[in-house]
Amino acid sequence: MGIARDYFKQRGGELTGVDNGRFNVTKQEKDRHFFKVPVLRNIELTFPYFHDGSAETLVDAVRIMGQVQLGKNFSGDEIGNMVAFLKTLTGEYKGKPLGELTAEDIR
Repeated sequence: MGIARDYFKQRGGELTGVDNGRFNVTKQEKDRHFFKVPVLRNIELTFPYFHDGSAETLVDAVRIMGQVQLGKNFSGDEIGNMVAFLKTLTGEYKGKPLGELTAEDIR
């Protein structure tokens, strides 16, 4: 995590065991700070984001990933467009977007 910038330095604070990523499973140094990335389906509903839960919103996640993975500071419009796209990946149940369902809708 952090091809263009050091994510952990940018985040601040001490490193924790969870920050080791796949290394915790494989014990191979090449896997340190590598993380299994979940599918983007329903990403709008799976906050907080990142392995450490440090990004509260999709806006935060897109902004941070642009910085640490690509070395880019996206404009507000660029972030808004990416977030709008990610929200199109949210599914439906009985014709209603998952983000709008109530417990009554599921019964």
